Amino acid sequence: MRRILALVLVLTGTVLGVNAAQGQLRQGGYDEATRQLEEGFKIVSTQRVFADDECYPDPEQIAAELRRAMDIEVVVSPGLGSVQGFGLVNVISGETECNRLVLAIRAGAKGRMFVLDSDHGPVYVQGGGGLSEESLAGGAGPLRDLTAAAATAAMHRADEKARFEVHCPTGTAPLGGGWVNAKPLGADGAGLYPHSYERLGVQGGFHVTSVYVDRSHRASSPVRRAQIQVLCGLGLVPAASPHETTYVSRQGTGSVTAECPEGTELFSGGFQRTNFLTPGVATNGVFYGGDYVTESRADGNGWHVSGAAADRYGGELTAIAYCAEDPSLPVTEVSTSVEVGEGRTASATTPSCPDDRALIAGGFSFGDSRDALFADGYFTRAGTWAATGYGWFGSAELTAYGYCAQARDTLNRSDFPKEPPPGPPAPDDGGNTLLLIVLGALAVIVIALFLRRRQVVRRRRRRRRRVAPATPASRKGR
Repeated sequence: MRRILALVLVLTGTVLGVNAAQGQLRQGGYDEATRQLEEGFKIVSTQRVFADDECYPDPEQIAAELRRAMDIEVVVSPGLGSVQGFGLVNVISGETECNRLVLAIRAGAKGRMFVLDSDHGPVYVQGGGGLSEESLAGGAGPLRDLTAAAATAAMHRADEKARFEVHCPTGTAPLGGGWVNAKPLGADGAGLYPHSYERLGVQGGFHVTSVYVDRSHRASSPVRRAQIQVLCGLGLVPAASPHETTYVSRQGTGSVTAECPEGTELFSGGFQRTNFLTPGVATNGVFYGGDYVTESRADGNGWHVSGAAADRYGGELTAIAYCAEDPSLPVTEVSTSVEVGEGRTASATTPSCPDDRALIAGGFSFGDSRDALFADGYFTRAGTWAATGYGWFGSAELTAYGYCAQARDTLNRSDFPKEPPPGPPAPDDGGNTLLLIVLGALAVIVIALFLRRRQVVRRRRRRRRRVAPATPASRKGR
């Protein structure tokens, strides 16, 4: 049953990806060989989610399942130095274990070896220092000539998942990207929520995999649309794109940070691999749930991602950092916080960047809370960054982060949405604590003065009684 479900999920994602491509939102993967690695990873990672021990299967089981599900030849090899064949998927037994999956394939005119390592993230070229093909090509220089692109994504039914991409104008490189629901989230939280936010180097764009969350219209959900964005420019190209992955266990939380190598500086980041379906809703009697992101932002010279898991299952969570050597770096951070109430939607919008800087990427955080879902993170027409959350499980504080690089801001933002209405301000915990202390101290002083006053009044009354003169009536009695 688990194998059938895994295969159904994979085939569903494949069909949805084709439909998206017909809408001018292109599929991922650089070529057929690397797409095989990516599809193989999806199959095996789905099996891990449903496994009782939350581990990847052993290499022989992986190979058998890929042969069956993908209808291709798959072999097991002990290491990357012994990869077999050409265009043949290899499961690397010496590297694959409970928390790690390594697949490899030799392909292309130059016979290069492509590797998918779950600890690393995307497919990379063996011998290229773990760098993508874009990094090997180079082309770095001062950041300039900012431009952008946007496309519309559509989804049609509850718990549908699909991959969407938007691509930079020819000759430019992606910096950061965004995703925003075309109409506000429903009162019950219905909307399109991201499973991943990822810059695409080789394909020159930005990728979001989204899930349609809807607990009220399960049988006939209305069509919902979103805008996917990419901001691009010349010169700023990653020298490294480190990925770090953790596993969020059932009902648990997890965090992971991808650090930039020495000599490079962070300019953007993202996350991958969350897998949640509509929380608290059963499919065929099972509350699948899964893991969802609660934080994706810069942290020092790295990119920090946090997540939590709802209902029955957990899942993987990957942090991605994009690092470069460029005179436009380091980035400057701008931020704003709002309060997201339980069962409510709220958006936080950052201030504009300083005069000599341009906004190139953004992030968000719910702090230490796991009570809200992240729906939107996007560039606005006003040159700011906005983030939107929904208080699905409770209330939370939402912070939107914008990252500004030194560059002339020449960007035409007319295709981007306007800034959202501001959410309620986040409570100032420090200020509230100080106010309570001051009020408490004043109350103590007032009570002390009141008691002191009572003591003085009582003493005066006693003294008056002792010295009070005799009345005429008392004199007659004598």
